[in-house]
This record gives sequence, structure tokens and C-alpha cells, in this order.
Amino acid sequence: MASPVDSRLIRVAPPVRRLIVRTGLTQALTTVLVVARGVLLGIIVASAIEGREANYPALFLALLFVVAAHGAVAWLAKRASHLAVGETVDTLREQGLRALARRDPREVQSNAASWRHILTRGLEDFRPYLSEFLPSLIALAIATPTVLIVIFVFDWISGLFALVTLPLIPAFMILIGKLTATHTERRLKVTAGLGDQLADLLSGAPTLRALHATQRPARQIRETGKRHEKATMGVLRLAFLSSFALEFLATLSVALVAVSIGLRLVYGEMSLLAGLVVLIIVPEVFNPVRQVGTNYHSAVDGLEAADQLLTLIDAKPSATGTYLTHGVPGVRAEGLSVSGRDGIRPEHLSFDALPGRITVLAGPNGSGKSTVFLAALGLLPDDKVTGSISVTGHVAYLPARPATVPGDVEDNLTLIGTATTSDSREAVGLDIPLDQQVGPSGEGISAGQLQRVGLSRTLASSAQVLLLDEPTAHLSPELARTALEALRAQARSGKTVVVASHDERLYAEADEVIWL
Repeated sequence: MASPVDSRLIRVAPPVRRLIVRTGLTQALTTVLVVARGVLLGIIVASAIEGREANYPALFLALLFVVAAHGAVAWLAKRASHLAVGETVDTLREQGLRALARRDPREVQSNAASWRHILTRGLEDFRPYLSEFLPSLIALAIATPTVLIVIFVFDWISGLFALVTLPLIPAFMILIGKLTATHTERRLKVTAGLGDQLADLLSGAPTLRALHATQRPARQIRETGKRHEKATMGVLRLAFLSSFALEFLATLSVALVAVSIGLRLVYGEMSLLAGLVVLIIVPEVFNPVRQVGTNYHSAVDGLEAADQLLTLIDAKPSATGTYLTHGVPGVRAEGLSVSGRDGIRPEHLSFDALPGRITVLAGPNGSGKSTVFLAALGLLPDDKVTGSISVTGHVAYLPARPATVPGDVEDNLTLIGTATTSDSREAVGLDIPLDQQVGPSGEGISAGQLQRVGLSRTLASSAQVLLLDEPTAHLSPELARTALEALRAQARSGKTVVVASHDERLYAEADEVIWL
């Protein structure tokens, strides 16, 4: 996989450009300070050993200044990097969510586990790439050639040793990196699958417990967890192997230079000052290369996620909603067919849902009931839709699982911008405290309470067309009757009520049932 630090990332996330420029400037300054520190230490030690006169107070003062300046630059660079990395990740996540909003909702739903992992854990794993790998890559481009030039100035033989041994480290990095890429891709797929399976099981846990069918899902979770453990341990083994190889090669390269300097010092073929300066700064030739290899493995998981996210963002969005027309009040479908992964669902559907009436779309799972709603909202790609659907008036949509945000019940009741009243809450039997806390996935309230929260805020809107997907799901018979009365009241007020449901009680209450 190609590195995502290219025109795609810079174009999508402008903070990366600032991160690269700042890191380059700080790395150049850091390299100058490191070389200056090595030269000062060499002068001080060589002068002391050879008994030469030197202005030691000035030398020590200069050394103290260089060390302090090095620490200050490192702190400032770390702080600026932390801010830029945070901005970049937030920008990528925002752009990714916008790109998903432009895609076919059915495709997004089918790959929900993968995108959930990429946008959450995957982008968090991308942070080490920006905060560690990218700076080490810039250091490799700046520090390594600069220090090599300084070494050649002091001793060309040591410079030649360093130059010859330097390519060994990236050669081993490439070999190990190719092995790591396959393991990382497999780990990403296993992790996404495990997340999807856990989400499905958690949402259906009450049903499984009621049916006493919890043993088989538990075995599946354990087996998937073992696959995740195996994939993760494979990546870790390769990471440890690469770390050992890089450390060994860097140590061996420095040792060769040190042996050469030692032998020539014994035979008086080079000065003590040159030998000390080279010995002090020669590790800085190999450190950036070693850090690139080490940091790559800590960021490789994030690289895979970032590459998929950038591909998503760069994908040309399909035109949507041109099949929508405006005609008679309410909703009218004429020869509506929608193609998808499972074929054409619905196929040649025609119906009229008029104001003041409750129209129910009925049929088995996969017959295209929810797809009709997506078409009415104009969210489906034009090339997947034939026929037309007419929607007149503002639309309020209640999905099968109402959306929630972290906060309390009151925050979630006003999620779509319409404030509910006590009457609208009472109309659907919502009697939970407004200050009760709700998690991002509806934690803190039951499935039935979540359904009533969604119903209350949808029915409180001023929209003329209400599209409701399974509005009586998870409701007891008494609460379902209350919800049906609320829907009938909405229809009597002149609104168009279109419901997708398996509930036979809704069939009996409907003015018209459309079978798909």
C-alpha cells in the first residue's frame, strides 16, 4: 500500500501541510543543535585529554545553551505536532462522514462494522503515523544527510563506512514491511467483523436470552476473538522481529565506525578531536532510519484505515434524487424499481399515499419497504432507481432504530430541531425523566423507550409527510395502541402518514395496505 502522505491527504486535511512545514523547520534546527553539541563535547574532551589550553567556562556555557535550546525546540515541536495531529484526525473523520452521507445508505449499512472501526479505532491508530512516523521520515531526509556531511568534513573514511552500511537498514525494513502489510490487512478485517458481530449480539441480547439461545453466539464470539488474537500476535511478532533487526544493524554499523576510529587513533592516523566528534554524532546518521522502521510498525494499522478512508473521500459521488418529482399532495410512486445487492427490491411499485390517511407498506424482510423511504428522501443513486416517486411537502423520517446522541433524554428529544411538549410526549406514552442520561447507542434507556423518544420528536415536527419505519417495534400491546392513536391523530390533522411495518395491528388501523 502506498503511503497516504501524498496529495490526497494534504488536500483533504490542510493541517498536515502545517505539520510537515513545522516539523521540517524544527528538525533542521534540532540537527544543527545536535551537531553543535557533538562538536562542543569533542572540543572539551579532546582539550582536556591532550592538555591544551581552552576557554572552558565559555565552552561549558555554550554547551549548556545548546542542550537547553535542544530541549525547548523538542518541547515546542511536540506541542505543535499534538495540535496538528488532532486537527488532522478530526478533519479526516468529518470528511469521511460526509463522504459516507453521499453514498448509497444500503451499502453503508452493509459495511457498517468496517466503517465504524475505520472512523473510530482506525483513525486513532493513524495518530502514531502523524506524530511519530512522519517526523522520523522528515528527520531521515534532513538529519541523516546533514550529519553525514559533517562526518565527511571531519573524517572521510568514517563517512564512507557510514554511507556503505546505511542502506542495509532500509533494505531489511522493506522486506519486513511487505510481510507486515498482509497481516495488518487481515487483522483489520477480523476486528471489523468482531465489532459487527458484537453489535448485532448486543442489540439482540434480550431476544436471545428470552429464547435461551445464548450458547451458540458465545461460541462464535470466542472463535472470532481467537482469530483476532492470532492476527494481532502475528503483527506483534513481526514488529519485534523488525525492531531487533534494526537495532542489530544500527549497532553493528556504529561499531564498525568505532573500530576504524580506534585503530587509526592507535596508529596516529587521525586527530583525537576528529575521532571524538565522529563517535559522538555518528549514531545520528542511523537513528532516523531506525526510528522510521520502528515507528512504521506502530502506525501500520492506521495506514490501512487511512488509505481506505482517503479512497472513500476521493471517490466521485453518484448523483442522487433526480428521480424525485412533485405532483399531487402526499407521496406517489409510479413504476418504482430499485436495484441493489439482493436484486431489484421493490420492483414496479406504484401507490398513492394521500394526506389524512395512514398508508402501510407491508411485506417480508428484504422486500424493499425501507428502500422506498430512502428513495422518497432522495438518498439513493440515480443509476439504481427507475420509475419515479413524488413527495410534496416537508418530510420527517423515523428510521427503524432512532438515532441518539450522548446526553439526556431532553437532548435527544430536540435532536432534529423541534422541541417536544408534554402533550406530544404523553401522546406516545413517553414517561421517563427528561434528565435521564442516554449513551451514543441508546444506552441508559430500553429499546421501547428509545422507540418512543424517536416517535415523540418525529410526530412533534411540522412536516406534512411522516415516513415511519417499524414505529411499534419493541412496544408492549398497550403502548402500541397508544402509538397507533397518535398516528391516527396525525392523519386527522391532514398529514400524510406512511408506515413500513410487520405489525398486523397497523394493518387493521391503516386506510390502505400496500403489499410489496
